[in-house]
Amino acid sequence: MSQTEEDSKAERSKDLFYHGSISKLFPSNNMGLVRTESGREVPFSFQFVELLGEVKSPSELQEGQEVGYDLGWTSKGLRVTKIKTYP
Repeated sequence: MSQTEEDSKAERSKDLFYHGSISKLFPSNNMGLVRTESGREVPFSFQFVELLGEVKSPSELQEGQEVGYDLGWTSKGLRVTKIKTYP
């Protein structure tokens, strides 16, 4: 493992976010799915998710991108409320 990969993993482990990846994006519906480390897919809405890190717009997210995330309960069930991208 390279030093850059180790630094990136160390940065991720320091924050308090859950970790997963963007599994699917649906730009026409303004929605996406985050796959958790346990394999569950949790939806998010572009309108209601807070983006942290280098990405400033949901259109910059990419499928397969590793992210940190936080969850919240809505009237439609469990949803991703924050997404943090890593360099």
